Amino acid sequence: MRSFIKTSAIAALALSIAAGGAFAANHHGHEDRGISSRGPENGDYYQGVFGDDDGTAPPVPVYQTTASVAVHTPRLSNILGELRAANHRMDTKRSEGELSAVTFNRLRREEANIRARTVQVADLHGGMIPKEFYAHLQKDVRRLDGEIARSA
Repeated sequence: MRSFIKTSAIAALALSIAAGGAFAANHHGHEDRGISSRGPENGDYYQGVFGDDDGTAPPVPVYQTTASVAVHTPRLSNILGELRAANHRMDTKRSEGELSAVTFNRLRREEANIRARTVQVADLHGGMIPKEFYAHLQKDVRRLDGEIARSA
């Protein structure tokens, strides 16, 4: 008898938790699709985004959208793309037998060091690479390309 009571109590608890979760999901799911203009008192994620939501403070931008961001963002992808191309050239030269294992490993380490410095600089500057660092990194990539050509 006790086992039946315990089982039914646990089942009732599980059903109430599941029903509560379904009710909470249904409450926010279909009416407003998560965009609410009811204001900050309900902990609204989109507080301050819309003009009529009675937000007391303007939203804090995650990233400042200025002309410099548009210039800095491609720098990271340019450097990483050039490193991928250098990596591909090393693989090709190695598979063709033009690079020895020692030279290949040395060039790989150099490529990995440049990549690590690039990611470190980007992390320090919010995902962007400043102009002076970009020039140094491009010089390092050109030097790596020259070493690949000379070693082959």
